[in-house]
Amino acid sequence: MTEKMIEQELGTAAGPTAAPAKRPHGLRIFKRNPNKIKESKLDIFLNILNLTILFLGVILIVFPLLNYFSLAFNDGNSNLKVVVFPVSPTLNAFKYVLVGAGALDFWRAFGNSVLLTVVVTIGSNLVEAMAAYPLSKRDFPFKSGIMMYFIITMLFSAGIVPIYLLMYMFGLLDTIWSVVLISISNVTHLLYFKTFFEGIPADIEEAAKLDGASDLQLFFLIVVPMSLPIIGSCCFFTIVGCWNGYGSAMIFISESADGKLAQPLAYYLYLMLQNTTLNKNDPWLMANGQNVEAAAMVASIIPILLMYPYVVKYIKGGLQIGSVKG
Repeated sequence: MTEKMIEQELGTAAGPTAAPAKRPHGLRIFKRNPNKIKESKLDIFLNILNLTILFLGVILIVFPLLNYFSLAFNDGNSNLKVVVFPVSPTLNAFKYVLVGAGALDFWRAFGNSVLLTVVVTIGSNLVEAMAAYPLSKRDFPFKSGIMMYFIITMLFSAGIVPIYLLMYMFGLLDTIWSVVLISISNVTHLLYFKTFFEGIPADIEEAAKLDGASDLQLFFLIVVPMSLPIIGSCCFFTIVGCWNGYGSAMIFISESADGKLAQPLAYYLYLMLQNTTLNKNDPWLMANGQNVEAAAMVASIIPILLMYPYVVKYIKGGLQIGSVKG
């Protein structure tokens, strides 16, 4: 039955002045959406294939994490039975790491990582933002040469030996400041800042200058509040990189007594996984060594997990940089 025939039955075609009659309940006219693109069999197959690969990838990532979390809450005598959930639940591994014999080393490394992360995050992003702002202006003198200098330093490095000798000359070996200095420069974030600043309307800055704002006032009072998405994104990536990175610490901080005082948390965990910080004369520790390592790893990621919900809105905005022009 066509739509016209249905309208005639309902009396809607009685005349131009006649009121349209209501359709009986349950009677629907199905019309195909002309704007909907019909998917081919190949498209359907590729969608199913993508979902399958994505599902397998999630399993490969989530399953080892669940197993490691379970080991952190499990007794070492039944580790072989652990798959996803603890078999013999206990908090002994966390007690050892947080308040027991291993607490002093853990909290010292935790404090070093907090110092490293705070100093590098504030110093690095502040310097990069202040350097990127003038480079985002078209009339800035020597702009091309300065940008080329930054890009060259990003692509090419003098190597580890000159940097190591430099740290040795300044007496910064076996100190957390050697890791701070090597981590404080990030040209990639400078390019992010520059791209974002180029999208700020020039009319806003001109209006601020007409009101008597200086360059520093314009930057800190106008530009910075408008740049929270990119600032939040770069700060979060810097925090995660500093908190989880241990490569620089391996080069400049040794395993000696002096170096032990300056080890960041990621380097401390690396040495723990290498079984160089566990007391091999302790029978309980030898039986629960894997559980202690898992507990220390779980405790180390808690600060990042607690911080992520507060910065995710800025990360979403910052990742859209350069996606829309005009």
